[in-house]
Amino acid sequence: MSRRYKHLFFDLDHTLWDFDTNASLTLRELFVRYQLERFFDSYEQFFEAYQPVNADLWAQYHQGLIKKSFLYVERFAAPFRMFGCEDRAMAERFGSDFLAECALKTALMPHAIDVLDYLKPFYQMHIITNGFKEVQYQKMEKSGLAPYFTKVFISEVVGAQKPSKVFFQYAVKSANARKVESLVIGDNLDADIQGAKNFNLDHVFYNPHCHSHAHEVMNEISSLLDLKLLL
Repeated sequence: MSRRYKHLFFDLDHTLWDFDTNASLTLRELFVRYQLERFFDSYEQFFEAYQPVNADLWAQYHQGLIKKSFLYVERFAAPFRMFGCEDRAMAERFGSDFLAECALKTALMPHAIDVLDYLKPFYQMHIITNGFKEVQYQKMEKSGLAPYFTKVFISEVVGAQKPSKVFFQYAVKSANARKVESLVIGDNLDADIQGAKNFNLDHVFYNPHCHSHAHEVMNEISSLLDLKLLL
């Protein structure tokens, strides 16, 4: 069977590695350890304050508006401040513990290993991620993803972030791939899908929650199992 693609470029967080589940487990553990019930009525109240702050800071980081070190701390310092805790040193410790311990969690998106087992004999597979270099390799090792991938491209190491054309150009070239034989698979319309478009790469939008969107995408899947039909 002749296959159009030879190289698959997968996003990591939210596409293969279940960031939401792993982060929630870690945050719940830290909420208890740091006795945050002193400031919040419940874990749910803390999480509802944290989520929009974290999303906004990540958007700023992707745009190059803030540094990683600021994101590390501020995503916890800000919700702490909202509920009367001005201890930035505690927020820094909390952030450090979160980063280290979340990376040890192993939840994957549904069917991830099944699909990777199916794809591995036919394709060279690579990771493309804007995640922090300190933890991305560890996530892959602990969760069993590492053996499936030939190369891992982390924005901090590349020197450019998705959706930059520079990032995708570097990844494709370093993988010794041709653009016409490469496919990007990711859950983020801006970082993954627009990034692929910026470099004229074919792409698949992974949309497990079936969120509505205005972007035009080449292919869209709601389950990783659908990759077996596409590829």
